[in-house]
Amino acid sequence: MSEGGIFMQPMNPLLLTDTIDVEEAKESVSALGTWLSNFTQTALSFLVRLGIAIVIYLIVSKVLKKVLQHLTKWLEKKNTDPSVSHFMIAAIKYTVLVFTVVMIIVQLDIVEASSIAALIASAGVAISLALQGVLSNLAGGILILILRPFREGDYIVVKDADVEGTVERIEIYYTTIRTLLGGTVSIPNSALTGNAISNVAHGGMKGICVKVGISYDADIEQVKTILWDILKSEKRLDAAAYAKVCVEELGDSAVVLSIRSICRAEDYYEAYWALNETIRTRFQKEGIEIPYNQLDVHMIGPEKEKA
Repeated sequence: MSEGGIFMQPMNPLLLTDTIDVEEAKESVSALGTWLSNFTQTALSFLVRLGIAIVIYLIVSKVLKKVLQHLTKWLEKKNTDPSVSHFMIAAIKYTVLVFTVVMIIVQLDIVEASSIAALIASAGVAISLALQGVLSNLAGGILILILRPFREGDYIVVKDADVEGTVERIEIYYTTIRTLLGGTVSIPNSALTGNAISNVAHGGMKGICVKVGISYDADIEQVKTILWDILKSEKRLDAAAYAKVCVEELGDSAVVLSIRSICRAEDYYEAYWALNETIRTRFQKEGIEIPYNQLDVHMIGPEKEKA
């Protein structure tokens, strides 16, 4: 009962709470719908831009491939060194592709240019440390092309890496070497410029030396004649370019003679094994002794000791 005799019914608190919950639910649903609409638009816009970026990258890649093919043919016609040609082609390819990716990202607003600049600035030190080996390999490749310690086709020996073989390709970061056993080894250019390298076969030709010991009682001139015959009969040797049979040393147990010539690097082991086998067969046929290591021991008797 209120003042003036008018009766007022109290408000139900549960009804008020239900009204508030319904309003909040409507606002949440409306916000969710707005977010989904914005997300859908943003996602579709991003996918469209990403698709355009992929198409542009593929087009640039195809065009670049054609251009590099024509450039390679042009360099071959100009008799450009293959190592310089491969290095130049690789440098142009990676530079254009990286530049294309950055431009696509900026122009299609996939990432803002200011964000890219800030990222590069903040990560500059980390990137330089991470790319230290890559940059040293790149510098090594440039030094190899300028100083020319070896070229493609040369046979080199890298002692510190325990690798030897024919240089197949000089690239931006690595140099590929084919070993005499047919395998390939990729060595970082920085390792080649920072270590001693022996270029033992310029132009694909490698020196070969086979040593053999004979008895001090043997006829040296007869043995040299036999070795000359063996050298000239081995087809894999280029005896016309260089050939030598000589007394290498006077050893403790034998007179050591050697056959020296040159052959193609890929024929080295076959020629080396054939020479050893032929020498053994001919010496056995001619009755020429290949002595074992021996040691003469002189005994001093008791009478000499007293004297």
